[in-house]
Amino acid sequence: MIMKNIFKMRYLLFLLILCTACEEFVEVEAPKNQIANTKVFKDDITAKAALNNLYVSLLTKGFLNGNTFGNGYILGCLTDELKVTTNQITDYRYFFEGAVLSNNNAVKTIWNDSYHQIFICNNIIEGLQASTGVSSEVKNQIIGQCLAARGIIHFYLSQNYGDVPYVTSSDYKVNQSISKTNSAEVLNRAIVDLQEAEEILLTVPSSAERIRINQEVVQAFLARMYLYTQQWNLAKQYAELLIDNPTFELETIDNLFLKTSKSAIWQLKPLNENGNAMEAYSYVFTSSPAPNAELTQSLLAAFETNDLRKINWIKVVNASTASTHSNKYKIVGFTTPSQEYSIIIRIEEMYLIAAEAAAELNDFNATNTYINAIRNRAGLQSLNITNTNDAVNSILKERRVELFCEFGHRFYDLKRRNKLNELLSTKPNWKPYLQNWPIPEVELNLNPNLKPQNNGY
Repeated sequence: MIMKNIFKMRYLLFLLILCTACEEFVEVEAPKNQIANTKVFKDDITAKAALNNLYVSLLTKGFLNGNTFGNGYILGCLTDELKVTTNQITDYRYFFEGAVLSNNNAVKTIWNDSYHQIFICNNIIEGLQASTGVSSEVKNQIIGQCLAARGIIHFYLSQNYGDVPYVTSSDYKVNQSISKTNSAEVLNRAIVDLQEAEEILLTVPSSAERIRINQEVVQAFLARMYLYTQQWNLAKQYAELLIDNPTFELETIDNLFLKTSKSAIWQLKPLNENGNAMEAYSYVFTSSPAPNAELTQSLLAAFETNDLRKINWIKVVNASTASTHSNKYKIVGFTTPSQEYSIIIRIEEMYLIAAEAAAELNDFNATNTYINAIRNRAGLQSLNITNTNDAVNSILKERRVELFCEFGHRFYDLKRRNKLNELLSTKPNWKPYLQNWPIPEVELNLNPNLKPQNNGY
């Protein structure tokens, strides 16, 4: 445990130093929180440096970071994936207990970090549009990535907070009084951003390490958003684009979370060349009781007998107390070279999206093909689904055991299927209004146009 803490302190110190350096680069001779466009984008090199700053932020802050203050860990505590074991006052403990307030630090920090990332996207887009020193090829590649990132971040904001502002300008005079957009419209606008990005990124080659947003990443998120908006034909169509793409394969269970995974559509690379995914630092522990949180009995019971995912992705630390942790990411510390990157979206989700969309279209042959591909590679027998209701229930169960502890899928699945109140059976403190986080109190005070506060807060 001491060595784990030392590794974690070293890693976090490195993140702090690098992020500080990136912030200083962006803010040189510019007003506070503003990027000096004409200086940053004088050529291809400075434009790429600004884009790198965005990826650093996505890795270390907001919805996609793998730490205990990240979205995945917190939503795991809010739902029925993680049981908090620490007696310390932590943000995720408040979520676990259903005692979320508008002044909660995670509520505020994830909001602020996400809108700062959107600001970076908008500033880069505007700077490139005004630049004459950046080549057209680089300009299009970067604008496409920023449009996609902007849409993805807004997608997560709407899923967590409900109605939120959709920000497309870096002008603080406009943004400081901006109003909320209906959550359904937020999703529609995110889809538009991704559609534009898909066109722009048409000729961008795939990275060998899959660490940059390209057309395939955009298509994967479009498949997800079409599913969430019940556009079944488009959800199936886009998921199948990825399934039929020879770049991606269903990886073996034991190799899926290695950086060389054939399943990864997009993953984020650790900042240190010898670093590994932050998720291992967050979920892995070596002695009981768990220092932060452990997997719930409810999640463990959802696995079928002999499921290879339970065997390979869950580690029993203390059998007598049933203390277990997610073992998808295993490496705590540095290795030469790095072995695990943080997978943001992967091909297995595309199979489950295609299966669900097909069921809604009464194409049960396709549903069975896709869900059984996931089950068979986990060592489970095939299903024979013949109606939509059984299909949805089976797919939600399959998503639960396939995507646990990965950026909040369980919460989002229950929410979009109006099944969040099922949590009452295992979480007596669950309240229906927790389906949306509160708007941070400080933001409401700064901008009255964000009112009213979400129900229940």
